[in-house]
Amino acid sequence: MADRSPQGFIDEDIKILLERINSNPNYETTSSCSGRIVMLKTQKKDKSEWLFKSHSPVTAEDIIDSLPEGKVWFMQEPMILHVKCSTLEVADELIKKANSAGLKVSGITSVKNILVEIRDTNRIDTILKKDLMSEDYIKLLVEEANKKLLETKGRIKRLEMLF
Repeated sequence: MADRSPQGFIDEDIKILLERINSNPNYETTSSCSGRIVMLKTQKKDKSEWLFKSHSPVTAEDIIDSLPEGKVWFMQEPMILHVKCSTLEVADELIKKANSAGLKVSGITSVKNILVEIRDTNRIDTILKKDLMSEDYIKLLVEEANKKLLETKGRIKRLEMLF
């Protein structure tokens, strides 16, 4: 399967879903992320320095050890998937499958190319600052981020089963 992402590889947790979707001639995936936990210098990802990224659950120590001086953005981002569809009817079927898998933020983003975006709702965006955050707060934040990330991974598995 071709991969055009900047990271140069497809997340393991979404590979099976992509293979199943792309095996149907009515669909072509164009981009994907299985969900991740990240820390960035700013929230402008395309212009920011990535300080930390994981597509799997993390520990509070992972975050604490990666925290620089100054403020940073800590984010747990949901899965996202873009799929080019052959017809509007096929796109509608895909959106219904995504919704039944619990991926409620799904819809057509381009009628010209019939592009469907499938996204989970689980998300955390907050600012961290080393000298203002207690270790207990970071542990709680990481616990919640891991919980939401694992819920996203479960929804990916449910969508896999519908293909």
